Amino acid sequence: MAAVMAVPLTQAVTSGDANAVRAAIASGADVNQRNNGGQTVLILAVIFSHTEIVRLLVKAGADPRLRDNLGLDAVEWAQRRGLNDIVDLFTNNTSVPEPAAETDERSRKWLAGVKQRIEEEAAQKQATPPVIRAEPKPEPPEPPDAKPEPKPEPKPEPVRAPATAVAPTTSPTRKRCPQCNAIYNSDLVAYCAHHVVQLVDADEPIFEPPETVASTITNTPLLWTLILATVSIAAFTAFMITSQLSSVIIPDSAATAPQKPLDFVKGKPVAAGELAGKALTLAEAECPIFENGSRSKANGTVNVHVKLDKSGKVFWARAEGGDEAMRNAATEAATQSTFSPDKLRGRETEGTITYTFNH
Repeated sequence: MAAVMAVPLTQAVTSGDANAVRAAIASGADVNQRNNGGQTVLILAVIFSHTEIVRLLVKAGADPRLRDNLGLDAVEWAQRRGLNDIVDLFTNNTSVPEPAAETDERSRKWLAGVKQRIEEEAAQKQATPPVIRAEPKPEPPEPPDAKPEPKPEPKPEPVRAPATAVAPTTSPTRKRCPQCNAIYNSDLVAYCAHHVVQLVDADEPIFEPPETVASTITNTPLLWTLILATVSIAAFTAFMITSQLSSVIIPDSAATAPQKPLDFVKGKPVAAGELAGKALTLAEAECPIFENGSRSKANGTVNVHVKLDKSGKVFWARAEGGDEAMRNAATEAATQSTFSPDKLRGRETEGTITYTFNH
């Protein structure tokens, strides 16, 4: 049997052939390759609503976050076209669980803080000497003939100013996380279990940054005064420029009339690739030749890459090759060409129209 030629991955995706896509992936095709518009094969599969091909590309490792020249990725294209099943596929495929290593690291730091706190408490107990209380000595008995000595009269105590109230000491067991403000009521905990930062006193005041100068200016009428002054100056400047332009003498239109071309070079169109045999009308290109032109013979070939809608009309074109005049003429003619919707099978298609200019 003859060997089957592998279809390019871009062509297989746009045509909706899932078997050709599987064959291209199996042959080592790049699942993130792009076309001339910067669109990846995954974006093309979303644009043409090929859900099965989208699943094949995602399973093969295609990245849905790559953006095209318009700045859109495959997820945003699916949202614009209302393809909720494809959006769910991308969302479920890109969700990544939190790594267990980070959780183990937090637990390790928390246990290290608890161990450090226990060691500090044990060191403080060993460093503090025990308090020894002296027992009171018994007083000797008084003799029987001894007269009691008169007790001195108590002196009046001086009047003292009332002492200021002393703030009660806070309990050292009540601590707070400086980030999440979580309260811990244990001497054994020195670090927050969530943020792994050292705890501070719970009654310590929370610092709030002062109001910035920018927020102060926005809350005052000064900002609005500056805006009104800027708008007034801009309006006055525009009025002066318009007054000056109105006084300019307009030159005679006959002196600035566009130069007429001496001749036109015809460009013969040929549809190639996906568009071969599907054209209804292929407009010829006409490239003008002027008297002062540098071309004595306008010969060349221009390839126009076009994109068609479902009705067979060209809605996008880009020319390559030839000079600027040939590219402009070929692009204008390509946008006027039409193709059969039945042969396009009612879907958007892209291909190439080649224009050959001979003088």
